[in-house]
Amino acid sequence: MKPVRCYVSPADNNKIADWYETLSVQEQSDTDEFIKTMRKTKEWTMPNYRPHLKGHKGLGELRWQSEKRQHRLIGYLKGGTFFALIGCVHKQRVYDPPDALDTADGRRREIETGRTKTVAL
Repeated sequence: MKPVRCYVSPADNNKIADWYETLSVQEQSDTDEFIKTMRKTKEWTMPNYRPHLKGHKGLGELRWQSEKRQHRLIGYLKGGTFFALIGCVHKQRVYDPPDALDTADGRRREIETGRTKTVAL
């Protein structure tokens, strides 16, 4: 089983949980099922996981659809654990929020330098 950990801000806010709370009940249900399936999947591959995001070295994304929207958890794999940095939606090469990838880069640096922590999803 592949563990998933969530970024927690220096102010102690679980940013993935905060994003999850903004989703509809159906989107939350679909997200739960998708994560449950991905945890059991040994090899993460397209279309559910994109391992490389252009211009953002080391970042990848978990990908699923719900309510006619493409959802993403942007993060990175390290030691068999996926670190979820930001949740967002994606449409025609545009992320919402628009700065999602840059935010993910910054959050990854915070985790790797020990300035913040992660918690289990």
